[in-house]
Amino acid sequence: MAKCILCNSNSLKVKFSFQDQYEDEYDLALCSDCGAQFLNPYPTDDQLNRAYATDYYGEGSKKFGDGVEKVLNFFRSLKAKHLSKLIKNGSKVLDVGCADGEFLHQLKSFGEYELHGLELEGKASQRALERGGFHLHIGPLSKESYEPKQFDLISLIHVFEHLPDPKMTVEILAEIINEKGYLYIEQPNIGSWQASMFKGKWLHLDPPRHLNLLSESVLIKLLDDFNFELISKSYFSPQFSPFGIQQSLLNLIYKKREVLYEHLKGNKEYTKDYSSINLFFQKLFHWLSFPIFVLTDAFASLFNKGATIRLVFRKRAS
Repeated sequence: MAKCILCNSNSLKVKFSFQDQYEDEYDLALCSDCGAQFLNPYPTDDQLNRAYATDYYGEGSKKFGDGVEKVLNFFRSLKAKHLSKLIKNGSKVLDVGCADGEFLHQLKSFGEYELHGLELEGKASQRALERGGFHLHIGPLSKESYEPKQFDLISLIHVFEHLPDPKMTVEILAEIINEKGYLYIEQPNIGSWQASMFKGKWLHLDPPRHLNLLSESVLIKLLDDFNFELISKSYFSPQFSPFGIQQSLLNLIYKKREVLYEHLKGNKEYTKDYSSINLFFQKLFHWLSFPIFVLTDAFASLFNKGATIRLVFRKRAS
């Protein structure tokens, strides 16, 4: 019998069912005791290895093509500038799930910091090694990864939802962060209008990679249990949310999910069933409708219903 990913309870409800890109079936489970929402059943090793195969990280030297990467780097720079205001020169920063290290690279523009990144072994960490310029730890985050009370800022940017044991991860983060250090978490908002509207077709379910989708209240309570105080939150994310609704709309039309997303990564094997004209018009829809969906996300964020939630916590002094 399945148990809650957060509290180990077996008192679960099924919110809805859906398929991943490989037509494997999953449920979004809701724990009646703690409110956690998560993927059920837990993917097998073969399913996870397939989901994180080389094509997940893009076919070129970057995850996406040059045009998309330039737009993403603009938003990464804004994020880096915002977070740099929290820390002083000389601070130690850790980006968990740093991918190729682009966010850390952007952070260099706003101060002199000791930069650390953690990434699983694979294509992303290879790119990070080639980039250089920061200390890279390859492998999962564990109690042995870092010494206690090292970091003044730790970021998890669309990483937390990939964690198989979110409670254990928060326990480790609480150990390696300094007192009064900052923790930044950015993840899909399961309480968003997008999530409610599209359900199993929502891009940001991303099965089977997104193992947990904790709501704002559940996530804040979990962090509070480990002595983290919420100091700010935001629901507006032009980097992630407009594309969420674009791809989700396309998921309603096409049998395969995430076709445009895979096309933008250059995954020709996945998109081979679609003509070049079809893919062109999907990209055209993406670029032309982007400003519209930035506005819709801005409107949704006024009601705390944007598709992405961005939370800044501070470690309380003991």
